[in-house]
Amino acid sequence: MIVISIANNKGGVGKTTTALHLGAALADMGRRVLLVDLDPQSSLTVYLGYDPVGFDKNTYHIMTRRAEPYDVILSTSIMFLDLMPASIDLATAELEVSAAFSREFILKEQLDKLGERYDYVIIDNMPSLGILTVNSLMASDYVVVPVEPTYLAFKGLEMIVHTIEAVKKYNSKLSLLGTIITMVDERTNHAKDIVSKIRESFPVFDPIVKRSIKFADAAASGVPISTYAGDDFEGSKVYHMLAANLDAKVLKNSATR
Repeated sequence: MIVISIANNKGGVGKTTTALHLGAALADMGRRVLLVDLDPQSSLTVYLGYDPVGFDKNTYHIMTRRAEPYDVILSTSIMFLDLMPASIDLATAELEVSAAFSREFILKEQLDKLGERYDYVIIDNMPSLGILTVNSLMASDYVVVPVEPTYLAFKGLEMIVHTIEAVKKYNSKLSLLGTIITMVDERTNHAKDIVSKIRESFPVFDPIVKRSIKFADAAASGVPISTYAGDDFEGSKVYHMLAANLDAKVLKNSATR
């Protein structure tokens, strides 16, 4: 089971969109995927058509050790894709977890109970480097960083890379698998310049994800982009290619680890 954190402490860079569409594309490839919503905003949960207040148990109960993983996991409408939903209660979990025993390892402890039920666990994180994100990094094999081609998002990428290096002292297997450049408007020189800077400094998954209103429309409809716009839509093709490239890189790394 490979655990991947989708993380960037800068908000609005496409973390939830990336988590969902990578997960859905991997599931389309026949991989068994669990999406974990670790953001109190519950965007991933909402994106999949669920009401965050409609659950008796969610990732808040996982992080406060009030539930077992199997009690929280939901099936989605997509074959091979499951969800561990979130709710606003997660906002209070940061305070509760901060006083818990082995607080940095709670999520790892919980995910380990799943054994080899899944090929991939993909965690959608909040835009911060608090205890929930630290838990995600401690439980993960890899980090994938979505980054919008703006200066502030680029600086956020630098910060998460420094955080990865700090966490590696306690989770030596953790590494940056790559960045995914999202919401690209190739008509602007600023975007082109930042894309070049990212490519010069960090490993980048290709292809890049171009800006499209259809992603927002798909979110409003509660379905992945391939379901909303069809497999022939460029954005659908891009995420399937990204997922295939990610899967190939993971398999290659697994053979050498």
